[in-house]
Amino acid sequence: MLAVVAIGLLLASGVIAQDKAKRIGEIEFFGYSGIDLDKVRAALPFHEGDEFSIEAADAFGQTKDQVRDSVRQVTGHGPTDIASVCCDKQGTWIIFIGLSGKTISYDPQPHGTARLPKDILDLYERAMNANMEAVQKGAAAEDDSKGYALSEYPPLRSIELAMRGYAVGHESLLRRVLETSSDDEQRVVAAHLLGYGRQSKSQLTALARAARDSDSIVRNNATRALAVLANSNANLARDIPAEDFIEMLLSGTWTDLNKASSFLFVITKDRNHALLAKLSKPEVRESLIEMARWRTNHAQAAMYILGRIGGIDEDRLQHLVDAGNVQAIFDGLRDK
Repeated sequence: MLAVVAIGLLLASGVIAQDKAKRIGEIEFFGYSGIDLDKVRAALPFHEGDEFSIEAADAFGQTKDQVRDSVRQVTGHGPTDIASVCCDKQGTWIIFIGLSGKTISYDPQPHGTARLPKDILDLYERAMNANMEAVQKGAAAEDDSKGYALSEYPPLRSIELAMRGYAVGHESLLRRVLETSSDDEQRVVAAHLLGYGRQSKSQLTALARAARDSDSIVRNNATRALAVLANSNANLARDIPAEDFIEMLLSGTWTDLNKASSFLFVITKDRNHALLAKLSKPEVRESLIEMARWRTNHAQAAMYILGRIGGIDEDRLQHLVDAGNVQAIFDGLRDK
């Protein structure tokens, strides 16, 4: 499976505090139709190759405020999202900036009191820390064959096995927290751990609903879990409705684009004509084309989807993606 780990700076501030100086490798955009990107780039308070510090969350918050002001000066409105992601092949950071996006009606925040134990919240935090270590060490590959992610990085893999053990014994609690808890952090953790539960209709239903959660990280974790499940079992993939994830490709939030494209990459492998026709709609295709132009591995899911829309043979398509030959993939769309 195409597996790229993406963690935002603010979410990972505790993980990376010991290594404060970071270099920006790429600044990428989405939702930029009709906007002069050169002017936006020139107006930003940082540029590719710059080093920046994340010593304090409020300091990076000030930088994000400067980005908002810069974008507003050029476009007349602020960005829809500013996401800081680790890492590209050179170990440098990527900044994703959304310039427009569809307003999507997500589910309202629940108001329940269900909670997970603190040691499970701590287990999730340890997993995120180990996840970051794996990315920075170039050990981000994983095995999805069991229906849940098992990392090649031993420290992370051991934590994932512990999460599997907990999830199998507490599936009802995980679903209840995910569906009813008023606490975003609780739902974030529940979405991640439910992906380590036993495969069942109730698991799929809860995760698919969580992909519409009001919190972007809950949606991120639920969609990633669904992509892993679908990748492990083609029959499961057919049971997960695709429409919500196609709509997410139009979102102004980077995690929505990233995880929706990863999920759709998996379920388009069988070249279902009806699904590819829905992905061929002009506004969806435009979003995929923008993503395919990104200069990091985060572009690969969109490249595969576009290649399948264009009818490119899968072996040739894999070669084009591996070579980063996005123009040949675009050429395949001309007659579609």
